[in-house]
Amino acid sequence: MEPTLEPDAIAVDHAHSFHGFMLGLKWVCIGLGTLLTFLLLTFATPAGFGWGLLGGVVVLALGIYAMNHGLSHSTESDHHAIDGA
Repeated sequence: MEPTLEPDAIAVDHAHSFHGFMLGLKWVCIGLGTLLTFLLLTFATPAGFGWGLLGGVVVLALGIYAMNHGLSHSTESDHHAIDGA
């Protein structure tokens, strides 16, 4: 017979999983924004490789700054009310 989890344990596990998924999705979006900025500036404008690289680095730096200053926080991480932590 399979062990069953308490409803509170299921809710906590779901909150952890969803928070991790959302963080990963945010990093993927930052990466895509960086790549798109680089490719657009390099190939779709007369700016060239140097400006494309600089634009990509700026977008990546802004994304890292945002993730370290509040964007990585979400209400899903406030599960302390559920698991008592």
